[in-house]
Amino acid sequence: MEPSAIGQPHVLKSRLAALVNGTGAVWIAVIALYLVSAIISPAMFQVSHVLNMLQVAAFVGVIACGQTIVLLIGGIDLSQAGTVTLINIISTSLMMGSNDNIAPALALCLLLAVGIGLANAVLIVFLRVTPLIATLSANSILFGAALVYTGGAPHGSAAPAFNWIGQGNVFGVPASTLFWLIVALALTWLTKATVYGRWLMATGANPVAARLMGVPVRLVQASAYVMSALMAMLGSLLLTAYVGTPSLGIGDQFLFSAVAAAVVGGVALTGGMGSIPAAVGGAIFITELASFTNMIRISTGTQMVLQGLIIALSVLLYRTIARKRRA
Repeated sequence: MEPSAIGQPHVLKSRLAALVNGTGAVWIAVIALYLVSAIISPAMFQVSHVLNMLQVAAFVGVIACGQTIVLLIGGIDLSQAGTVTLINIISTSLMMGSNDNIAPALALCLLLAVGIGLANAVLIVFLRVTPLIATLSANSILFGAALVYTGGAPHGSAAPAFNWIGQGNVFGVPASTLFWLIVALALTWLTKATVYGRWLMATGANPVAARLMGVPVRLVQASAYVMSALMAMLGSLLLTAYVGTPSLGIGDQFLFSAVAAAVVGGVALTGGMGSIPAAVGGAIFITELASFTNMIRISTGTQMVLQGLIIALSVLLYRTIARKRRA
């Protein structure tokens, strides 16, 4: 037997291990869950069903991309849900169903998102408040602000032209899905092919060492929270364009789902490990899981239990992988 033939099983095993250890693990899970769902309901094989699922995944997917940036520096942003709600309320109340009001509404939403990101940055980076406490407090403030602004009765609606980005399609592909793809590709380039991306990883892995190497750690940390708020804004605008109306509960679902998508994708809660493509896979998996549990008629409470278990198992899995890498 030739030496090359003897080594082939070992090479194949090494390649499979590399795939599982990288972003491939979540994509394997996505494919596996899809196949299981399709066996239970053959309608899952229909292209229209897949496109619909990707359209829904785009909302949490965009927000998860922002959460990933924060997790990469070793932080966390639990104010995204409040940001989604406030942006939905503000944008619809300003548009009032008129195309002429789109530009000023978007401009104010942009300023608001930057302000939220900067406020989080000041609390966490400069005042040294724990990220979990700071962003959870900000989340409460944002929900309260939305409630005060509306008086408990949201009004307004998205403009018809604006609704296209949430409801329209390009050659059969949902516009929101294409928008998510563009955002994900741009952030992948930013985190993988630029100096800023290397700064993010270095800051998350060891901020003290990063500072000694000349990395502007505080600036990087602050920018991460601003980017997270901006992604929450974009996700909210996509969702607003999809539903067309304001809702005080529209952001509730994103309090932990964006974190779940990133963690399931392999983004480390401790920072310094993860990627945008992995978070994209995580968002699709979370959306698939919700669709699957609805398909087999599992209650909302059970769905939440399953999501929590999957997050915990994902953390344990990737922690084991990280230990093996270090060994």
